Amino acid sequence: MTLLLYSPAAIAAVIGLLMMLPRRFLKRHGKPVMGERGSASAGTGSLDVVIHYADQHGTKRHITVDFSDIDSEERGDPVALVYDPGRPGRAMTLKEFTAPWWRTVGGFLVILGMVIALGASVPLVLA
Repeated sequence: MTLLLYSPAAIAAVIGLLMMLPRRFLKRHGKPVMGERGSASAGTGSLDVVIHYADQHGTKRHITVDFSDIDSEERGDPVALVYDPGRPGRAMTLKEFTAPWWRTVGGFLVILGMVIALGASVPLVLA
């Protein structure tokens, strides 16, 4: 019975921690680079924006980010990024990179897992 109560909490927390791993890796090994805002398109419930940048070898790359993760207003505006030199296709905007951990999707899932575990503990304590 206890396993059934805590399983959703553990699953949410583990998924959240796994989602935060690339950010942690970029904090240790990431290199800053300036990118350029590209086109925008309607994504899954929000506006997605393409950011173009060049890695340390000059290879052109791009990532797609949520509109809330950038400060630029117009196409062609500069956007600060942090990318992984070992895997240059992995990058995130500086705004997303510097956000507090609890304001990320992974952080939300970790907190959700803690709340679920706390909620599951109340009946066990009161029993």
